[in-house]
Amino acid sequence: MTPHIPQAGDYLTHEVVDTSLLLVRDREGVARAYINACRHRGARIAEGRGSKASFSCPFHAWNWGLDGKIVGRPNSHDGFAAADKRYDQLAEVSCYETAGLIFVLLEGDGIEGKVNAMISEALPDIENYNIAETKYIDSRTTELACNYKFFLDGFAETYHIAPLHKNTISPYYYSNSTLAERMSEVVHLVSPRKTIEKEFEKEADQQGQVLPYCTTEYLIAPNVLLTHQVDHIQFWTAYPVGGANRCRIELNVFWPMPPKGDGLEDAYEDAERKANLNVDLVWQVTTDEDFPQSVAIHRNLLSGALPEIVFGRNEPALIYYHQNIAKLIGSDQLIPLVDMS
Repeated sequence: MTPHIPQAGDYLTHEVVDTSLLLVRDREGVARAYINACRHRGARIAEGRGSKASFSCPFHAWNWGLDGKIVGRPNSHDGFAAADKRYDQLAEVSCYETAGLIFVLLEGDGIEGKVNAMISEALPDIENYNIAETKYIDSRTTELACNYKFFLDGFAETYHIAPLHKNTISPYYYSNSTLAERMSEVVHLVSPRKTIEKEFEKEADQQGQVLPYCTTEYLIAPNVLLTHQVDHIQFWTAYPVGGANRCRIELNVFWPMPPKGDGLEDAYEDAERKANLNVDLVWQVTTDEDFPQSVAIHRNLLSGALPEIVFGRNEPALIYYHQNIAKLIGSDQLIPLVDMS
């Protein structure tokens, strides 16, 4: 996400299954992606996120610039003078930034065309959220003993809200009322909160606001969920860990902050406090209520005692999401009971 690395020198490391990436904003303001490994002996050159003028490998202190080029090899005494020029440059992979999102292609080329083919219909919506102008607030990460899809399935319907979240978020939502549609390869969901009734109290010609009263989601197969949650952005990723039976879940929260300075410090601090509170609240609800269900479902299906499960017509986003995954991997395991076209 653009707010992760807004300024030149900002960087973020990101784990993609078994590959560690280093995302950097170079001196020209361009987002770039490198394999997070020194070309000398393969040591990781960065951890976490922050801002640096260059990167120093912790193993032998080889120094790398924001453009991925070698800056220096301390105490090497020309020991690498005969090395191929490829070792003068970090391994770079294709990177494309649009609408506040940063995409990386680990193999192949044509990233811009591939991204547009995948999310082109959703891009106008996403651009309206001005993600690049939000501030990164915080993140949470955990590992679960389940397949990554079981976690994402929970976001693809509101049918479960009344029973599972009875004492937490259920009072604020209509259960089983999500609108779903396909937008290119993206599944778009809109789930109204009960506060939308305020809009219906207005005169007919004054009605039309949706975002302030809804949770709006973009489910991008196989493992990404972008959420506009009334007044902020949540970005979820889920990756397999060591196979199909374990996954790593990460939540990142971004908030549109008021200007800082000129007597507005109190408003800025209030917004920051509210943002951090929301990170804690959403993580607590998912940790206490959603995660255990994902793990239990996985254990039941892993046992083999339950040969299949069923998605209802009131869960179209689940169907669309799994159809997208089936298309990506060439699976024929989905059996349609009715025509959902």
